[in-house]
Amino acid sequence: MTTPFETHAQVGLTVPAPRRPERDAVLVVVGTDVHPFDRLLDWAGRRTAEQQVPCVMQYGSSAARDLPGSAAFFDHETLGERLRQAAVVVCHGGPATITEARRAGHKPIVVPRDPALGEHVDDHQQRFAARMGELGMVELCRTEEEFRRALDAALADPTRLRISGSEAGAAAVEAAKRVGAIADGLVTRPSRGLLPTDEVTVLFIGGWGRSGSTLTDRMLGQAADTCAVGEVTHIWERALRDNERCGCGSAFDDCPFWAKVGDVAYGGWHTLDLADVMALKTRVDRMRFVPRMALPYWLNRRKADLRAYGELHRRLYRAIAEVSGARVVVDSSKHASLAFALRHARGVDLRVLHLVRDGRAVAYSWSREVRRPEIVGAEVYMPQYSTVQSGVLWSIHNALFHVLDWAGVPTLRLRYEDVVARPGDGLRRIRAFAGLGPGGLDFLSDPAPGEQLPVAQLETTHTVAGNPMRFTTGRVELRLDAAWRGKLAPGKRRLLSLITWPGRVRYGYLNWRQK
Repeated sequence: MTTPFETHAQVGLTVPAPRRPERDAVLVVVGTDVHPFDRLLDWAGRRTAEQQVPCVMQYGSSAARDLPGSAAFFDHETLGERLRQAAVVVCHGGPATITEARRAGHKPIVVPRDPALGEHVDDHQQRFAARMGELGMVELCRTEEEFRRALDAALADPTRLRISGSEAGAAAVEAAKRVGAIADGLVTRPSRGLLPTDEVTVLFIGGWGRSGSTLTDRMLGQAADTCAVGEVTHIWERALRDNERCGCGSAFDDCPFWAKVGDVAYGGWHTLDLADVMALKTRVDRMRFVPRMALPYWLNRRKADLRAYGELHRRLYRAIAEVSGARVVVDSSKHASLAFALRHARGVDLRVLHLVRDGRAVAYSWSREVRRPEIVGAEVYMPQYSTVQSGVLWSIHNALFHVLDWAGVPTLRLRYEDVVARPGDGLRRIRAFAGLGPGGLDFLSDPAPGEQLPVAQLETTHTVAGNPMRFTTGRVELRLDAAWRGKLAPGKRRLLSLITWPGRVRYGYLNWRQK
């Protein structure tokens, strides 16, 4: 039997052999899911080697493949170029990947992931691919023998799986809608646990420090469908480098939750070059870079760094969701620079909770000396800011989250004072904004007889950084800290009132019942 690339002289035939495709003969794409898909890569690797045709693989979380042009992930621009160059496209059963392949003019050979083999969390790819196969939109293969036959036929006649001109152009949009409709009709979304997509929902608590983000993070993290991990922005220095304590009380290196997250996200924390990660963060995640990150992605001069930084965090968030079984990851980093960077991250459904607190209360809190209990064996304190510094930073950071809102990032803005006064109402609004149901509030209770304050029963959460109250567990009275009213010097209070006046007008503090 001849191979697709044997010449007629070799086999004594008078008909011409199929022309060897130029550039990338076979492109294999397995998407960005955290589960490895070595089965498909092995099938494609064996057959293309036997046929002696070039093959480029996007291998994702699977074992690395030493093939020219291959990589764990391609950015969207590179993937589009690879798809256009390929003679044949082979991919997993992800709706987004199939849509991109068809948009590039391919009817892809599709091998859906099998949850029984640890290739996905459920069977939605199998059901989706089966429906797509019935409609003739993909070449569906379930066994290696079917795959070999489909690939051989495609290599013998690369035009066989090319989409005709009548399906190109504007019709590609309709095809994408059709793919989406099929996916929506077939995917049954679980009541809890990961959504069956490659995207992870991140609820990012933004604003300026000492605005109640840690308590809000802790309360949101009490529900089974959320995982609150504190200030992710500090994980690289404080957790990985300095091995500070997790919210569970263990050192980061000894925490089984974070060990598992590292394994799922990166194949182990040890695989990361921390110096490279820190250098990347320095090049991307700085306040002075926010103006350029506010621009459309294609205008950004550091696209490669922005892509790499976004992918670093996407894999981390996705692993947190995978290990915890949560539908939403809560990150209380607050830093506007990280939020702007995540705005450009593919695979991250970013939703911002802009949490504000009276700037005068915030400034007073920053003036106090607060020890960091996560550091064992030394007395280290949180930074302190002067009245002017705190007032200016409060104004700037909160203003930046309005810019992020104007840039199109879904944003919910709440006052911390209102959340503490009516925690049930506030948390229900936040959960609805994050796409969650009204449940998950069993840890809250009404004031006991003779008491006036609502109570939260807090369980341990695996926070990597934040206010010291992240270590507090058990019964917590939700009391608004109003010490600043009596302890903030009159002169400083007047100065802060002037500096923060525009923001206090915007957030309704001038009309608040306690001026």
